[in-house]
Amino acid sequence: MKDIIRRGGSCRPLNQLFSVSEHRLIHQHERSCRAGDAQFRGKRMASLCSARIGLLTAAALSLAGCVAQFGSPSASLRQPESLLVSEYHRIRFWGDEAEPSVDAVLLQQYRQVRKAASNGDPRASTSEANFLAISGGGGDGVYAAGFINGWTKSGRRPSFEVVTGVSTGALAAPFAFLGPEYDGVLKSIYTGYSDSDLVIDRGIFGLLGLSRYDTSPLKKVIEQHLTDDLLDSIAQEYSRGRRLLVLTTNIDEQRPVIWDLSAIAASNQPSRRDLIVQVLLASSAVPGIFPPVRIAVNVDGRRYDELHVDGGVTAQLFFAPPRVRFPHYEKAIFGHIRNRTLYVIRNGKLAPDYKPTEERALPLAIRSIATLTKYQGLADLRRLDLVSRQSNARLLFTAIPSNFSMAARSEFDVDYMQKLFSVGEEIGASGRAWQSGPPPSPVLAP
Repeated sequence: MKDIIRRGGSCRPLNQLFSVSEHRLIHQHERSCRAGDAQFRGKRMASLCSARIGLLTAAALSLAGCVAQFGSPSASLRQPESLLVSEYHRIRFWGDEAEPSVDAVLLQQYRQVRKAASNGDPRASTSEANFLAISGGGGDGVYAAGFINGWTKSGRRPSFEVVTGVSTGALAAPFAFLGPEYDGVLKSIYTGYSDSDLVIDRGIFGLLGLSRYDTSPLKKVIEQHLTDDLLDSIAQEYSRGRRLLVLTTNIDEQRPVIWDLSAIAASNQPSRRDLIVQVLLASSAVPGIFPPVRIAVNVDGRRYDELHVDGGVTAQLFFAPPRVRFPHYEKAIFGHIRNRTLYVIRNGKLAPDYKPTEERALPLAIRSIATLTKYQGLADLRRLDLVSRQSNARLLFTAIPSNFSMAARSEFDVDYMQKLFSVGEEIGASGRAWQSGPPPSPVLAP
């Protein structure tokens, strides 16, 4: 069987992946190594040369896979809405700019809210609105699951007009969106599965390919809980003006994409479940750790594949594209500005968390990424706070307390996750969880 590398939906024989000059270089190394081996008759020389050839070949193969061309047209030539996903309409938008089509989307939503409120729907209001944003955080996403369960027990949990999620927050968002009756599902998902239930470790071969882990078990878990009945419930809430949004990163474009899962559910397209599963997997696809997700789009009748990864690559938290004038739309539909509150659950600690770091490549990389996301998460929180104040809204947030000292032994350590769930549940039930005014830096966090 010939070795092949998949490129943009097609396969190429291994011997076609290298140019003539690249083949010449590899053969030159082979000849010099063999000559050296014959001259020195030493196992050390032979092993070094074999390793050099192997690394050269692996590097070339890795590059060949990484630069696969998906044929996606330039971002300057179109907006996401012009890239049709099957027969869907207005299901996604750039997360870093307010497109003209956002006007029509918000006006439609507020008309739905007004109609639902006039019909006596308790979840719809023309005088106030509550929103929930759930951040990324990997296994620490169990904090949000516990907190939401405790919030329900406190009797103070409101209904949310909009729920957003990034990465692990995207996986929790559909169940937070549908309300307290799904609290048990949240707990089950975040405390009932271990590493082996969610991922398959590919080891070193995975690192040289798409990702360290295969997420096919995670996909099955998502599919198990994302039933047609659940999608119908989400679609029903969409008709009342409620929205469920998650973030992915279009890695080809280097831009965030907001997906309206409630619009997808309400489309009644036969592929709606498969598309939502794809988007949820993409939103949590940490590059190098979990595999990216290809999403097929159509431009002028031609098919292209977009490559999407973790929404946390571009933002740990989000609510809406920048410069969306919510008061303007509220005045147009309701005749006045509503009292708006954005609740934010940060699945991580805000303060620095001391941990000695090994002076090796992988531990240094892991620790650096954790530090980067800590600062990114706080910057996103401060940005949302500023946007909220500018639009006459308020932001309240909660985060994993700095005194929680237990360390996870793996990405999905069941003991760790059950403990953190209990911490989140206790804080959510306390009624004293919410803070305002995010600190300017991690070291100033309470």
